[in-house]
Amino acid sequence: MIPSSRSTCGSIAAIAAALLAVVVSAAPPGAEAQKRRTPARSSARAATKADPVKDLVLAIAVNQRRDGESLFAACERSSFQTLAWTLDAMRTRIALEKGEYETEAEFGVRRRKLEDALNQDRELVVCQPLDDNEDAPFRYDAERQVFAGTFSRHQNVWRDVKRTGSYVSKTRMGVSATVRSSVQIEYDVDLGSALSDRRSDCLKGSYQAEYELAVARENAPLLKARGYLVFTGRLVAPFVDRDDTAGSPTLDDPNDVYERSLTVHFEPSTVSVAGPIGPAAWTCSFRSAG
Repeated sequence: MIPSSRSTCGSIAAIAAALLAVVVSAAPPGAEAQKRRTPARSSARAATKADPVKDLVLAIAVNQRRDGESLFAACERSSFQTLAWTLDAMRTRIALEKGEYETEAEFGVRRRKLEDALNQDRELVVCQPLDDNEDAPFRYDAERQVFAGTFSRHQNVWRDVKRTGSYVSKTRMGVSATVRSSVQIEYDVDLGSALSDRRSDCLKGSYQAEYELAVARENAPLLKARGYLVFTGRLVAPFVDRDDTAGSPTLDDPNDVYERSLTVHFEPSTVSVAGPIGPAAWTCSFRSAG
């Protein structure tokens, strides 16, 4: 049975309210006394603004695997870049720092509570296209009828480049040049210590993982053209990092590229290869953390 839009909205609102309560309680003991209070804003003004908590809840829901859903279907509707953006919008509010008067055990409890609130007891998917992907190479050996793939602990999932125009700049010697400006945004995932500490026998390597799966030659083209390398797992602290780098155009390379990278921290439980037909073609489970 498909829930009505009213019940779905109510569920999202309830989850958002619960998440907000956890975020508010995530401050370390004694932190409130160190913060300056700001005047309360009118409810009318607040109502016109975006709700980053609700946006994050929606983004997490889009990237969660539903009950009975295939990995391929989950990947087809997922949006990793939306997840990264909404996590970044909440970055300062979900940042965790051990308090001066807090024990390691207390900090661990607070961290796990926030992680559980964000993940909502469901696994998320991070999906890498298999075709022509330099961050997840996937090559077929026709003689052996085997695909060989690799992936790294830290990998790019999506990249956007937006042209922002051009301008004229001069060197100290007075030489003019037309500089083309653009913004490049990279959406990365970091798998933490999964490959070094929790790698199973179905994977080789500790920083760059290698794997193989047998696929009949007649089925190989479709799998590579439309399939995904799929990580299932959960978001973990610090959840997201942002790194900005200003461009440095030169006469030899008059391109001013402002780079921003958003890195989502993710603890995988499995990695799979999934195509549009049938169940996953290959699945490897990571050992349990801790």
